[in-house]
Amino acid sequence: MIDKLTIGGIDRVIANFIIGTQDQPITNIIISLKAVDSRNLMPSHVDVISLDKQEGHDIPSHYRLWKILREIKPDIIHTYNLSCIEFHPVAWIAGVRWHIHAEHGRLADDPEGLNKKHNQLRRAMAVFVHSYVSVSADLHAWLVDHVGIPENKAVLIQNGINTEQFNLDKTLSKKLRFAIIARVSLVKDHMNLLNAFLVLKEELGLDALPQLTIVGDGDQKDILQEFCRENGLDNVEFLGARDDIRTILASTDVFVLSSIAEGIPMTILEAMSAKTPVVSTNVGGISEVVADGVEGYLVEKSNPVALAKALKNYICQPELIIEHGENARLKVLSKFNEKNMIDAYLYQYRMYA
Repeated sequence: MIDKLTIGGIDRVIANFIIGTQDQPITNIIISLKAVDSRNLMPSHVDVISLDKQEGHDIPSHYRLWKILREIKPDIIHTYNLSCIEFHPVAWIAGVRWHIHAEHGRLADDPEGLNKKHNQLRRAMAVFVHSYVSVSADLHAWLVDHVGIPENKAVLIQNGINTEQFNLDKTLSKKLRFAIIARVSLVKDHMNLLNAFLVLKEELGLDALPQLTIVGDGDQKDILQEFCRENGLDNVEFLGARDDIRTILASTDVFVLSSIAEGIPMTILEAMSAKTPVVSTNVGGISEVVADGVEGYLVEKSNPVALAKALKNYICQPELIIEHGENARLKVLSKFNEKNMIDAYLYQYRMYA
């Protein structure tokens, strides 16, 4: 059960799990809180049901879920992130015996996870949830130490990807190409990245800047495009939402992420598997994936000067791109492959099925 079908990280985790377990005796049904206008990455054989939940406290949506669950009779309900957690009690009433909840990251307006009301809800739902899954050690520690989830219910399952799908031969572009692949929202802080490029433009001049590709849609897109026009950032292109991430990464020299909060983003793992070094803000579980100066560079969030300095390392020393890209591929192969992730989720499901 998810908030909305998009092409985001959670959706790719779900799709990859479904594809990777097609030989298992498992039937997956996806319930989306918001109206479904696209199946996106989901395999065609998977049923997708929309709850058509309205904004705010839509009490009738609980009744609609009860009716759906009474009809499909699932053994396990697996919810993702805060927007879905409130539905566990009605799932119990509908007869669902086993309950899993996963936290893939914190909210844009609460990047440190300090909102008392939200954490009270997470803690209250622990009565109904058998396993609280987190995708990074940072989130795991937060759930146990700050939110107060019982340690025997907290489970760490780091994201993993199909490393062969993103096994790409890379050569440096004649004009370096940097890319950020993320929904265009405040939590991803694209404005910080654009301000870093303004710093680089001042230091190096526009002609020396790499191409910056922004992949994703969201409510900040128009604002960012206007910012680029006003500041003469002609090297920035906006591609919108795309599902050909492998193709985009094939022509990307450096992957960038400027978020103020994260779990372990699938896009970083995909980029690293594609031998692409990463420059990212040091938030959430990213330091569990990227070692500063080894697979890329980590910088303080909301600090465009620090971000510009890290990006400049690759502009001035492009040979580091190949070295760090190879290191990145090795890191993902050893610690973040898809099989480990799938096996961990299967273990959880088999505990309750």
